[in-house]
Amino acid sequence: MSSYSQNHYSHRQQQVPDIAGRGSEVAGVVPNRNRYSGADRNGPEFTRLQLIDDEQNFSQDLTSYMQKKWGLYEDGFNYNVVSVFGSQSTGKSTLLNRLFGTRFDVMNEAQRQQTTRGIWADRGTDGMPVLILDVEGTDGRERGENQDFERKSALFSLAISEVLIVNMWEHTVGLYNGANMGLLKTVMEVNLQLFGTQRENKTLLYFVIRDHVSPTPLSSLASTLHGDLERIWDSLNKPEGLTDARLGDYFDLQFESLPHLRLQPDEFERAALELRQQFTDKKNAEYVFRPAYKRRVPADGFPHYAESVWEKVVSNKDLDLPTQQELLAQYRCDEIAAVAIGPFREAVDALRPRVQNGQIVDEL
Repeated sequence: MSSYSQNHYSHRQQQVPDIAGRGSEVAGVVPNRNRYSGADRNGPEFTRLQLIDDEQNFSQDLTSYMQKKWGLYEDGFNYNVVSVFGSQSTGKSTLLNRLFGTRFDVMNEAQRQQTTRGIWADRGTDGMPVLILDVEGTDGRERGENQDFERKSALFSLAISEVLIVNMWEHTVGLYNGANMGLLKTVMEVNLQLFGTQRENKTLLYFVIRDHVSPTPLSSLASTLHGDLERIWDSLNKPEGLTDARLGDYFDLQFESLPHLRLQPDEFERAALELRQQFTDKKNAEYVFRPAYKRRVPADGFPHYAESVWEKVVSNKDLDLPTQQELLAQYRCDEIAAVAIGPFREAVDALRPRVQNGQIVDEL
């Protein structure tokens, strides 16, 4: 695994523990789901919750889950929120399961179809006071050109999360649509309009570049992504009072890469284990949950806070952008209207001098 952080501007090849000869599970990669403080985690119970369904309905069970399933409700400010963002079928749920020991559904490769619908939530294992949001992937064929939900879910994740994991393939680095830069631009712009003046804390954009098998060093890939984000930020339509705001005022950037899951399974598992330490070990130099990212919302107030943010996102008209088909239909309608009104305007223009002179025009 390679690591590159905007904060440190360094590139290093990390040393990973030798776990060759492991069994079906790697110690630390598939953690114990039963060791939770404040909650009964015995047995193979699945504790994930569909927080927002694919019809954009917010679950009313979040408070109950935080109390009885996850044991987070009484934790005050001692909890963290992480979301994942990325295209469909890029292994987002697989990554979350490796990092946090969750059991989100993963794609059946024999069928190659959408797995995550809506936004799902669960708590990390081994007592990790972390709430993880598994967000429906972007650019799925199931929704086609209707990007309404992916815009709203991305903005919601960006607004409430301390760390937003951006999961992407190595070969999409440098692409605009393939790397979801267009969507990031939209949600950054609306996020700035809705929450920019209220935000006291940053968000960490934690890029995980998957299947890093080329000789291109992570530092070069990170530089490309960083440059793309700076250009996007500079092109945003910023609200009054924030025209001089910089990307670094709102976001920190960190870049990681993982080996190929299928071609290099042992290396992938070792690297995933080391990435996990960045979310669990407070003594780790790359520990991600820093005070600068805290939302300062107590755990017992999080359900109301999250629902309020979702309601604000859903009601925001700036995200109701037309699809390409709608844009084409609008263009065609305007074109037809222009053709139809042309002869009418010519006829009216010919009569205009007579009307202006006060004559009665029988033809009208």
